[in-house]
Amino acid sequence: MKRPEIEALYRKFGPSVLRRARALLGEEQAARDAMQEVFIRALRAGEDFRADASPMTWLYRITTNYCLNLIRDRSRRAQLLAKAGGPAATTAPATTDELLTVRRLLRDVDPELKEIAVYYFVDQLNQDEIATLLGVSRRTIGYRIEQFKEAARAADSVGGAA
Repeated sequence: MKRPEIEALYRKFGPSVLRRARALLGEEQAARDAMQEVFIRALRAGEDFRADASPMTWLYRITTNYCLNLIRDRSRRAQLLAKAGGPAATTAPATTDELLTVRRLLRDVDPELKEIAVYYFVDQLNQDEIATLLGVSRRTIGYRIEQFKEAARAADSVGGAA
């Protein structure tokens, strides 16, 4: 399949893919990220599509496998972190104001956005490393980091105005 064909599939079946991802992942933003990744994978694997299956069946299978792998990987990461006791702190303690700002910001953002922000800003992983770790595209990571920065700017302007 070529890009225009995938775009047509996106317009026609995107809402169904999003519903399936939402049902499996339970979070709106995670489902939207999954939908984006499903169509990226469909574009890459277009030649593998067999005409004997319907496009919806093919996309449904990609969506289900992707979401289940994502859920499994999250569980595996949580187990590994629990076993390792979590990362050791190596930075100077933050001021009370900094802690309050970070806590407020992290409390108010989507859990996946929070996870990416911690990997990027705290663990200092690059976008490619985060994408590999989470099983999503680098583009998705870049988009999510920008969302987090926008949320931080908005929180800063609210905090500064108070």
